[in-house]
Amino acid sequence: MLCVVPLLRALRARYAASFIALMASPVNHAVMQNLRYINELLSYDKRQFIGKEGGNLLRFIPYVRSLREMHFDIAVVPSTVSTSFTSDMLAYLSGARIRIGAGSIDGKENPSAFFFTHPRFLDWRGRPGYHQVQRNIDIWPEPLPPTDPSLEITLSGHKIGEGKSFVSNVKAGRARAIVYHPGAGKPPNKWPASRFAQVAEELSRSEDSVVVITSGPMDALATQEMINGLSVGYHLVQNEPVRRVAAILKFADLLITNDTGIMHIGAGVGTPVLSLFGPTDPEQWAPIGARHRYLRGEGGDIAEIPVDDVLSNARDMLRAGA
Repeated sequence: MLCVVPLLRALRARYAASFIALMASPVNHAVMQNLRYINELLSYDKRQFIGKEGGNLLRFIPYVRSLREMHFDIAVVPSTVSTSFTSDMLAYLSGARIRIGAGSIDGKENPSAFFFTHPRFLDWRGRPGYHQVQRNIDIWPEPLPPTDPSLEITLSGHKIGEGKSFVSNVKAGRARAIVYHPGAGKPPNKWPASRFAQVAEELSRSEDSVVVITSGPMDALATQEMINGLSVGYHLVQNEPVRRVAAILKFADLLITNDTGIMHIGAGVGTPVLSLFGPTDPEQWAPIGARHRYLRGEGGDIAEIPVDDVLSNARDMLRAGA
């Protein structure tokens, strides 16, 4: 979702007086709150309509009615990796006269392209390093103004205060706060957690830095493995709401993370991010900007990234931000 921000930024620049709404799932709704390029953030939670926890399909009718009452002229569904029947259908049900979405992606036909009046036949097979940010922009059928490709998360003053206070308290007079995220949703995207511990131990001493570990619901094993390898103190931010995590990251000096969602969260609040990649192409997915760096394991194996390479890049980034 965050890779869609530059598209929204470009649309706002091109259509400054337009009403722009963004529809998001609950987890993405939390990330995109207060984004300055949109007028309204809509939530689509399929659990309201189907599922074991009180879903009722009859609720879908008033939901669609509320969409149509907004009288959208255009509906657009950015797609870069895969397509979604539900998203494509919602574009149709919005009542928008013009509906733009993927007709195919890299030669693979979208089976729900019939919902669109302007299907886009997207093919990046000859451009493997073409960034996801630009791929999202490509959904628009006309040229858009050149735009800042950075990600962005807008935090309230209250949240910013919370994050600043947390980081100030955990630093307790030390020079820096470095955040580590040893988990990832996909096993091939996980650098060995014991090596995260090695890096944290060394940087704690050499850079006078406090160790902060972030951990989500799928990260418990990697987090515990990292903790087991630490002899220095640490602060654990575990299973916290995404906006609280973002606020904490905003005041960190560096985020060292696997290729996973937290990488984009850190970039979205302006934290320098050192991201570690395995099979995924970092030219497509790593945060854009001079403040960020990535390392990729030889042969696409994240375990091939040496600890010394992480340490040297982390130190360079800390000195650049000093």
